[in-house]
Amino acid sequence: MIRFILRRLGWSLLVLWFVATVTFFGSLRVGDPVVTLAGPHASARDRAFIRHFYHLDEPPIRQYAHYMGNLVKGDLGRSFRYRQPVATLIAVRLPRTLLLGAMTIAFELALGILAGTIAALRRGTRTESLVLGATFVGISTPTFLSGKLFLFIVAYQWGWFPIGGYGDTALSHVWHGILPAVTIGLLGTAWQARLVRGELVEVLQSDYVRTARAKGLSPAAVVVKHALRNALLPVLTSLGLSFGALFSGAIVTEAIFAWPGLGRLAFEAITGMDLPVMMGTVLLASTGILVGNLLTDLLYAALDPRIRRG
Repeated sequence: MIRFILRRLGWSLLVLWFVATVTFFGSLRVGDPVVTLAGPHASARDRAFIRHFYHLDEPPIRQYAHYMGNLVKGDLGRSFRYRQPVATLIAVRLPRTLLLGAMTIAFELALGILAGTIAALRRGTRTESLVLGATFVGISTPTFLSGKLFLFIVAYQWGWFPIGGYGDTALSHVWHGILPAVTIGLLGTAWQARLVRGELVEVLQSDYVRTARAKGLSPAAVVVKHALRNALLPVLTSLGLSFGALFSGAIVTEAIFAWPGLGRLAFEAITGMDLPVMMGTVLLASTGILVGNLLTDLLYAALDPRIRRG
């Protein structure tokens, strides 16, 4: 098991190096950040000073070596816009995005498993068609559209939830995060429902489920204790892969609902040409995806010894 963990950690570090390298050289193609930093009316002397201060006057290879050296020490650079260390900005925003992500995952699991189970148990009925139709709408609706609809109808017209912001207390943080979490979680909920429905339909036709029914167990016990427990195993994989979707959805959703998290920070960095923040948030998002996939692999390896021997 230890060898399996070390091998997965080694591959994760290699992927992070690759992401950092691609992100760095890709940022060189975005444009000249000096114009954003100094303004359109800055003198040539001011622009030269800014280039020297941020090492922008050096060859790309030396810039890359300087960036990677700082990255190894945990230094993500300084924000062009906020004039603060990127690590400090991320440390402030990260807990807010983690809260939103936890609420999103809870929403996806609760509603996705419930909808998928209902569709499987009501196979061939209008209920199944209704659930599958709703999942199709959830998959097809882009985040920016569903977020604006929720904001305008549910928050503004109906007044059920706050229009935006973060709140002042722990309870208000959760209350303000409900609509953003639902917006991000629509796609994941639809996928979870379809996945659970397909797996549960197959499991319900297996021999051990028929044996459990023959023993006189109640339908609820058969579904919960026997069928659903095995049908939920593939959900682990989908959860590990959903970390990237959570962050990409948070970029748009946090901007719509004025949620002061990493997604909004990334959105402001993209629109303001803040390259250090852009690279820092991309690297952090990649780390989150790798950690999610690593935890999924470790859980699968604990459940199935064949994986860690492979």
